[in-house]
Amino acid sequence: MAERDRRELLRFVGERLMSARVRRGFSLETAAEEGDVEDERLEAAEAGTLALDEDELADLAEVYGQAPEWFFGGETTPVQYLLGP
Repeated sequence: MAERDRRELLRFVGERLMSARVRRGFSLETAAEEGDVEDERLEAAEAGTLALDEDELADLAEVYGQAPEWFFGGETTPVQYLLGP
């Protein structure tokens, strides 16, 4: 996957993470605590600058009432998103 495509995916997932959190009415801190993710990591993921690992995404998906694949527009989790730069 090209670097540009990876950045676009990070932004897309970040927007989905923030959208799901806001729809549930959670503050960033509450969502991070409920999802067992560090505040800073969730904040960076929502900003599209960090790829969360599969366990973090699965935990947040459960907190938000979504399937993990929803964060990727219904697709399975791309390995490139998880591997990082």
